[in-house]
Amino acid sequence: MPPRFRRPEPMTTFELVPDDEPEDMSGSAADDAEPGPRLLSRLRERGRARWRTLSRRGRAAVAAGTAVVVVAAATAVVAPGLLDARAERLRAEAVQGLPGAVGNLSEPLAETWDLANASGALVALSGGTLLTTDATSVSALDAGTGEEVWHREIGTYPTCGPQEGYPIDLGPPADVVVCLSGDGDDRTVTVLDATGTVVGERSIGPARADPYDDGTGATPGEAPVVVPAGGGALAVVEGITDTSAPWPSDDLPDADTLGRLRADGWEDPTLRVEDALTGELRGEASLQLRPQDLAQCGMTQDQGSDPELILSPSVSATSSLVTLSVCGAAVLVTSDGVVVDTGSGGAWARPLPGGGTVVVGEESTVLGRDGDVVTTLPGFLIPPTVDDDPDGPYLVLAGAGTAGGQFRLAAVGADGDEAWSAPVPEPGGVLARVSGVVVVQDGDALVALDAATGTEVWVREDLLRPSGYGSGDWVAGAVTDGTRLLVGIGGDGARHRLVTLDLRDGSTVWQREGQGYLERLQSVDGHVVAAYDGVPHGLG
Repeated sequence: MPPRFRRPEPMTTFELVPDDEPEDMSGSAADDAEPGPRLLSRLRERGRARWRTLSRRGRAAVAAGTAVVVVAAATAVVAPGLLDARAERLRAEAVQGLPGAVGNLSEPLAETWDLANASGALVALSGGTLLTTDATSVSALDAGTGEEVWHREIGTYPTCGPQEGYPIDLGPPADVVVCLSGDGDDRTVTVLDATGTVVGERSIGPARADPYDDGTGATPGEAPVVVPAGGGALAVVEGITDTSAPWPSDDLPDADTLGRLRADGWEDPTLRVEDALTGELRGEASLQLRPQDLAQCGMTQDQGSDPELILSPSVSATSSLVTLSVCGAAVLVTSDGVVVDTGSGGAWARPLPGGGTVVVGEESTVLGRDGDVVTTLPGFLIPPTVDDDPDGPYLVLAGAGTAGGQFRLAAVGADGDEAWSAPVPEPGGVLARVSGVVVVQDGDALVALDAATGTEVWVREDLLRPSGYGSGDWVAGAVTDGTRLLVGIGGDGARHRLVTLDLRDGSTVWQREGQGYLERLQSVDGHVVAAYDGVPHGLG
C-alpha cells in the first residue's frame, strides 16, 4: 500500500538554501558541475569567441535561438534537482553528530562485519569504536569496519560499562570505560580511556556481578553487588537479602505480606554511586519497599507448594543514570551522584539526550544535570529516538487514554504552553523529529506529523504486521541521514526487516529482509549497527 500523503503542494524547500552562500566556490570539478557565476562567465566568453567567428548570415541564423539558450541557462541555475541535492546536503549537515544520525541512506546497506564470537554487552566509545570483552581481555573495534583498534588484557571474567538501557540511552559515547575483572572474592576495577590507555586500577575485594551471583563463596547477601557505571563511576548495592513470603491466596500482597518479609530478614537495600578509582562517594539512596510495591512482584510456585513472591532486585547503570529496583519500588542516582526524586507515586525515569533526567508519572518532571527542576509537563514526556531539534518543544503524550482513544501527542514549551496536539489512539513511541516532521508509531501504523503544526503529513499502514497475526511486528530502532529514516522492524520468529523511508512523503526508498530476532538498531559514530540473535552486526 502506498503512503497516504496529505501535503497539498510539492515539498520544494527553498528556505534550506542559505542566502549568504559564497559565490566564489572552490573551483573544483564538483563545484563546476553546478551552474554558478564563474561557470556562466566562462560560457559567455566561449559564446563571444564563437560569435566572432560567424559570418553575417550565420549570426542572423543563430540570433533566433539566443533567447532559448539564455532561458535554458537561467533555468539550470534553479533546477529542482540541484535545489533538492543542496537541501539534502544541508539536512545531512544539520543532523551530523546527533544521536541516531548516520551517513547516506539512499542506497541499500549490506553487512560489513559481525561479532559472532564476542561476549558481553557492547560499550560505545568516543572516537567511533565499540568495546567488547572475551575471557580475559577487552578490545575496541572500529564501528565502520569491525577491525580491531586496540586490545588490553585485564583479567578473568571482565564486565565493562556503562551499558545502554532500554529504551536506548541517548547519551553521548563514553570517554572512559569501567571494567571489573577477576574472581568474585577479589574483584579488580580497571578504568580505561577511549584510546585503550589504562587510567588506573584498584582492588575492591569480594563483589557480585548481580544479586544472584553466588560465585564469591560468601554467604549470599554479604558481598555487595557492583556494576560499572558512566562517568568513571561504580554502582554499589549493599543489603540485598535472600527472603521470601507466600503470595496471599485470596488477594494481592499487602502490609501483612511485607511484615512477613521483614520477619524473614528483609532489609531495604542501599544504592551507592562512587568514583571507580578512588572509591569516593558521589551519592547514595536507600530503597524503601512499601506494601503497594509488592503487587508488582513476580510469583513462583514449586510443584506441591504454595506460590511465593519473587523479590527480584535489579541494578542497571547507563551512561548517566543508575537504577536499583525491587518490584514496584526504585531509587535512582545519576553518575554524578545526584539523587533523583521520583515522588511518592513510584514513577520511572530516563536520561535526556541533552543532559538531565525526566521523571515520568501522571505528569513529567524535567530535571537538570544538578537535579533541579527545569519544568513540569502534563502527561508522559517521550524523547524521540532521533531528534534534530533537541532544544525544540517537548513531545508529551497527554490525555486519559481510555478505550475511546483519548491519547494525544502534544508539543509543549518549557513554559507549559501547548503549540499543537494530534490524536494518537494507540501510542507506540516517537521514532524521530527530523527534517520538519515528527514520526510516531500509532498502533500498527507509522504516522508523520508536521513538527510546527501537528498536522498529518503522511501515513504508512502497511509496514507493521498487526498483532492479530501472532505477536505482531514492532519497531526496534530508527536512524536518519536527515532526509531518510531507516526503521528496524522485528517480528515473529527469526526474521526482521530494515525499511528506509523518505521523510518528505513516507515512500519506501529501499528495504532489506533479514533472518534473526532483531533486538535493536542504532547509530555509532555515524555508522549503522544492528543486533539480532544476540550478535551485533555492522551495516554500510
